[in-house]
Amino acid sequence: MSDSLVIPAGARYDVLVQGPKAGVSELQTLPYNTGKAGNRFPRATLATVRSDGEPMRPVALPTAFAPVDDLAKEPVVSRKTVTFTENKAGTLFYINHKQFDHNRNDFRSRLNTVEEWTIKNDSDEVHSFHVHTNDFQVMSINGRPQTDYGLQDTVDVPPRGTMVIRIRFRDYPGKTVLHCHVLNHEDAGMRAVLKIDR
Repeated sequence: MSDSLVIPAGARYDVLVQGPKAGVSELQTLPYNTGKAGNRFPRATLATVRSDGEPMRPVALPTAFAPVDDLAKEPVVSRKTVTFTENKAGTLFYINHKQFDHNRNDFRSRLNTVEEWTIKNDSDEVHSFHVHTNDFQVMSINGRPQTDYGLQDTVDVPPRGTMVIRIRFRDYPGKTVLHCHVLNHEDAGMRAVLKIDR
């Protein structure tokens, strides 16, 4: 293992680390630019790991995480479009040109079905897409097919970009939300209600 483990600042990862040799190692972000209308973040240390004592026997780490199923092979019952936009000042944020209203159902889906959603980012900064209760499979980004068929929880949609995902709704009927996972964007309106019917 190298002295530093580096991951992008905008990414969300579960990290599984084999302990380093005796000494100090850092978990760091890379510098990250969210786009010309967004923010710039410098390289930063998230955690420092100090390793000492009697070494333990190493355990083989997994090299791949296969999905439970590949949604590319499933029939699609419905298609939806989610469009992220914001005002010129970057102070108000919208999904499908609407601000969040918890009393409104913005999207409806049916339990135990697979849908294909097109996520559009019509702004000059990154917006991250997250939907509660159900992970999804990224099919393409800006028209380029994705071959990593693992299920995702949160993904960055590039500025002026388009992402296609497939999602299976299972286990959780009722109301939930989808939103941009950038805190000030969701707080300023970039959330929507999803109603999942039985």
